[in-house]
Amino acid sequence: MTADVVPLIPGVPVLDFDSVPMGVDRGRGWAVVREAGPVVKMGDFYYVTRREDVVDALRRPELFSSKKAFDILGSPIPLVPISFDPPDHTRYRKILQPFFSPRTLGAMLPSLQQQIEDLIDDLAAAGECEAVSGIAEPYPSQVFLTLFGLPVADRDRLMVWKDAVIALADSPNLEGVDLTPALELFTYLNETIAARRKDPGEDILSQLITGEEALNDQDAIGLSFLFVLAGLDTVTASIGFALHELARDPELRRSLVADPERIPEFVEEVVRLEPPAPVLPRVTTAEVTIGGVTLPPDTFVRLCLGSANREEGLVATPDDVLLDGVAHRHWGFGGGPHRCLGSHLARMELKLVVTEWLRRVPEFELAPGTEPRIPFPANTFSLQSLPLRYPVTAEEA
Repeated sequence: MTADVVPLIPGVPVLDFDSVPMGVDRGRGWAVVREAGPVVKMGDFYYVTRREDVVDALRRPELFSSKKAFDILGSPIPLVPISFDPPDHTRYRKILQPFFSPRTLGAMLPSLQQQIEDLIDDLAAAGECEAVSGIAEPYPSQVFLTLFGLPVADRDRLMVWKDAVIALADSPNLEGVDLTPALELFTYLNETIAARRKDPGEDILSQLITGEEALNDQDAIGLSFLFVLAGLDTVTASIGFALHELARDPELRRSLVADPERIPEFVEEVVRLEPPAPVLPRVTTAEVTIGGVTLPPDTFVRLCLGSANREEGLVATPDDVLLDGVAHRHWGFGGGPHRCLGSHLARMELKLVVTEWLRRVPEFELAPGTEPRIPFPANTFSLQSLPLRYPVTAEEA
């Protein structure tokens, strides 16, 4: 679809992406979008901007379909379970949920902690780093490989495949596009599934394809692609935002160094303010009215979690990190039946990164003259780079 063929629904304001100051300040950016109206057209899509409407849509997959959205996006492999609506989605969630519970993931905690310690130790001794490429990108890829019982040595080529396949998804068409990385990733995952069927291990993938309600090969590939395409970049984004917030707020940083028990509370605030997937695609299945605007069936909408979480009414100052001992409600991991399956894993990764970074690098700042920003528009909001500077202790030196 292109903007000139997407009809303008009467009563819907139109915003140009360039007029939304999202790159540096999401608080200002989401305020501009939200204040424009409950439904706003930007580019090819209709954005649902206000919390009440976003939450209602999340809870009603029969009216706001995730399946139809991913059908339109044209994924050649159904991404399990996000490409399905209830009741199929419910069946997949029942199978998958136990494998992504805190108890199951806790068994892998020692390995995941050792991996982040090793990554940070190398960077801490340098006195400076680019945190996106140094931590935020490699660590989620290593976590994925660990969950699937694959060698961490495959990390770099997995990252190359992931970036290439995501770029394909953002391409208007595939004419002249090199499909080799996508085919290599498909082959890698397919061979892994075949090997696990023949010789299963203790990893999550082995259990999913050999258990009582085993996934077939297509479903296992779909789950694997969802992990790679939706799970890695989202955690990368959250890690970057967490370290950025700590770098620019010395008082906050020192409070967490003094009291690490508050780190889980900080993690929740990062997810509230900077949702890993700040907009979720849906397609209406029938006529629906939002804020006086009537959307016809088959309207492609985007639910603005980032806007909903910053709307007034939840907390006193919704654009600030608030550590007051209260669990502030948010929809950073979505809501309703499609709530993020990997939310416990994401929390674990973020807590490990923040804890181990502050333990080794308690004092750090943004490199002078830098202004971290995100590209906009984008499906995942993520800092392009995060240059940090910090003293090297005698022990590290």
